[in-house]
Amino acid sequence: MNFGCYLYMLLRYIPFIFSFFICFGLIGQEKLFDKALSSFLSNESIKTAHVGVVLSNPTGDTTFINHQENKFFIPASITKLWTTAMSTQLLSSEYVFTTHVGFNGELDTLSKVLEGDLLVLTNGDPSLQSRYFESKSFLEELKSAISKLQLKKIEGSLIILPTKDDYHVCSHWLWSDLGNYYGAGYASSTFMDNMVELYFKTDKSPHKTTQILKTHPKSSSFLMENNVISGIKNRDMSYAFGAPLQKNRYINGKLPTNRDSYKVKVSMHSPKAFLNEAILDLLNELNIEVQNNKVMSLSKASMDTIFSYTSPKLSELVKCVNYESNNNFAEHLLVESAKENGVSPSIDSAAKFMENYWSTLFKDQVYFSDGSGLSRKNLITPNAMSGLLIEILNQFDLNDKIPMLNSLPSAGESGTLKYIGGNTVLEGNFIGKSGSMGGVRCYTGYFKKNNNYYPFTVMVNNFLVPDRAIRKAIENLMIDIYSAL
Repeated sequence: MNFGCYLYMLLRYIPFIFSFFICFGLIGQEKLFDKALSSFLSNESIKTAHVGVVLSNPTGDTTFINHQENKFFIPASITKLWTTAMSTQLLSSEYVFTTHVGFNGELDTLSKVLEGDLLVLTNGDPSLQSRYFESKSFLEELKSAISKLQLKKIEGSLIILPTKDDYHVCSHWLWSDLGNYYGAGYASSTFMDNMVELYFKTDKSPHKTTQILKTHPKSSSFLMENNVISGIKNRDMSYAFGAPLQKNRYINGKLPTNRDSYKVKVSMHSPKAFLNEAILDLLNELNIEVQNNKVMSLSKASMDTIFSYTSPKLSELVKCVNYESNNNFAEHLLVESAKENGVSPSIDSAAKFMENYWSTLFKDQVYFSDGSGLSRKNLITPNAMSGLLIEILNQFDLNDKIPMLNSLPSAGESGTLKYIGGNTVLEGNFIGKSGSMGGVRCYTGYFKKNNNYYPFTVMVNNFLVPDRAIRKAIENLMIDIYSAL
């Protein structure tokens, strides 16, 4: 047989040889995935827990790992991905919340007297005077706008609209969460993250009473009953109790010893009360007298606008939700998305709206009670979670996909993923969202490798071991998976 025949035969069988090695490689990879999952499930910390894991290729047409993918799990904060994904689709990435400030009646430009009321029309802006956007200040812009009027007197009142205090929480949140900062709810007049900072002075010795030095912001209607003592552990072990519109807050537990100013965050009883007092303080600072006389009947239609304050764009708010795992922002985006579609502005009704919205794609796989994941009545299957990741990657248009992907922190580097995968192959190579509460630890997002995004979800429920043990087991699983990709 001459050289030409050999060459012909070689070329003829190259595709088969190539296919063989590809197939062999895939089988080898499959074994590595199986080994990674087996090692994870055999971990002593995991053995008695409820576990779901899904890993697929970027398009979702090949699944590498499927374990209890159709079982229901409590998702905790990975719920926020559903909320923000819906918001980016129903609202535009350029969408902003707007707060209007104006007056009714007449403004006498000669006497500098407002013969009417100063009106603040709020609209559920979660970023109003937020600690997360310190470069923007509603109060500073308000001060500047009112200063230009050179007002001396307001014969009417300061009125914050809507007049009804609509501050509320999800009906399924736990009592033990409501008084703490992460249990702050929704309000049209949300202010400073609906959060109050308490500054404690603690004794040098354990088991001693503590003193609250100050609160920020302040409100004369806000009452704290302090039962906190100094403790032996070097971390915050205090818990606040109190419901919306209930002015009393009770705080119990322990704080580290020998601290001159230890900060603890609790929820407001009424954001509207705090906003009202902050604006009155501002008017007092400007030497503007508010007489609180009834000048005329209130009519929004008659309002003359002094200035309008806009929030950061939706894409920035979405990043705050996912990057910082901000419960309060999540609930406001949930309500706003539903409200823009004719649903009443409540967390409960908005959650039902979101459930119906996503059920068109994931029927009988998602049940929502809120937008943040604080409720234990939220239920999601790992399969649905993976489906959402694939949907974002392949079906969302660029205007929706880019804000979503940019909103996700990176393993070992940033946000709520900063403390997983650091100094390992995961660092910088996994973006996603974590979710945790008592007995719940979940991660969902994308492995980044070879210019591809591989959707991944792991959900662990009903464990009794320390959370750090579960986190370490998950980290090892993710390292093994990344190495096998």
